[in-house]
This record gives sequence, C-alpha cells and structure tokens, in this order.
Amino acid sequence: MVQPGGPRSRDEDAQIRFLSADGWAESTLRRLDAADLGSGRPVRAFPTYKGQRNYPGLLWTATTGSLVGYESLLERDRLWLADFDPAVRQIYGQPFWLTGRDGSAVRRHVPDFFLQLRDGTHVVVDVKPAHLLDDPKVAEVLAWTSRLCAGKGWGYEVWSGANPILLRNIRFLGAGRRPGVVDEEVLIRVAEAAHPGMTIEGVEKAAGVDQRDARSAVLRLLWTGAWTTDLSQPLTARSVIGSATMSSDGSST
Repeated sequence: MVQPGGPRSRDEDAQIRFLSADGWAESTLRRLDAADLGSGRPVRAFPTYKGQRNYPGLLWTATTGSLVGYESLLERDRLWLADFDPAVRQIYGQPFWLTGRDGSAVRRHVPDFFLQLRDGTHVVVDVKPAHLLDDPKVAEVLAWTSRLCAGKGWGYEVWSGANPILLRNIRFLGAGRRPGVVDEEVLIRVAEAAHPGMTIEGVEKAAGVDQRDARSAVLRLLWTGAWTTDLSQPLTARSVIGSATMSSDGSST
C-alpha cells in the first residue's frame, strides 16, 4: 500500500504546463482534463540554424487539417504513421511540459506527440533513436514519463523507427491525403472498376479515365483505407489491392 506522500501521490501532483487558446495554462497531472489540450499549440518552437544536426520542420496532416511540427526526421516518420492511422483522431506536437519529482531528482520533459484516439483514449509518444535508449539519463526520463502516463490512464510509446519500406510507401500515398484533390466522379469510376486481386495498373486501365487522374484516385483510396495492399513490400503498379468499401468521397466505411 502506498502511503500518503509516497511516489504515487508525487506522480499525481506532477505539474503540467501547456498553451491553451488563451495562453499559458498550468495544472497538475491529476486534475488535467485532456480536453484542455485542445488548442494543439506546441509548447516550444522548432528553430533552424546553420550547422544544426537535426532536421526540424512542419508537416501538413490530414488528421488535423493543419501543420504539425517535428524536431527530427525520425519524429517526422512517426508523424506520418500517426496521420495514416485511422485510429488516430487528433495529433498534438510538443504538447506540454511535465515537471515533477522522481525520487531525489526533479525532472522536466516535453513529450514529442500526444495522440487522441477515436475510442476516446490517449497515447503519449516519445521518439528516440535506438542508440540513445541505453543512455541511463534518457532511460530514467522515459521511465518516469511512462509511470506518469500509466497513473493518468494514458498509453505511452517510445518509438525508434519502423520498416523503411512501410514508411516510404506511406509517404508516397501521402500525395492522396488532401481531400478535394481528386475529382469525385473520377474517384467513383476508379473505385467501381476495382475488384479484389487486381493490380493497381489493372485498375487504372479499367477505369477509363486519364492515367494521371486514375493514379491520384488510387492513392486517395489507399490512403483513406478504402482499399488495402501490402505496404510491407515496395509499392508498384503491380501491387495487388484488397477489398474494402468506400463512400462517394473516398473514405472507408
């Protein structure tokens, strides 16, 4: 049994600082409602300067309909995965500062992403290169953050990369992530021409529309999950599509 003032109560009293619609706001982890983070504003900037070793930037995501910042190419890869994941409803980059005691140490940490899932749960994501995970200082911060998230009922993920073929395929499909890029009539014609087991090239030929328009529609249908294909293998015109249902706007149903 944890006594008053023990590790659990200290974890619950960890401070969380974030940017609300009205500016900086503070709370304790115990009292925070995840809905309070809804402004989605990052708590720190993504500077660029000559000679820096990381590559920060901004990525437009279909999930948020806006730009989300990242501090490295590895973070960008995780952001692509989150945007492609149909279970993710909202993405916040650099969402908040956590400050609290961990034994005799006082820790401060900004997680890389905060994901709101469609089932109402939340996941905090820290992106770290695999070679840093054995660093004792890094491991201590990640373990502390994991404990805080568990106490709050949030999921926690430390991500160090994925199959490079999968990531390359998702970035390629990202050309179809913006709604309205593909004409709806073309989208419907391409969808109607498809049958499970056909190749992408076969669908494009069967649709009877301009090949470039057909390719854009294919990317849209694969991005939304209306169609499926094996993304663990290089995506080519000979990739085989799987069955799925679609609505008139190309979204899965």
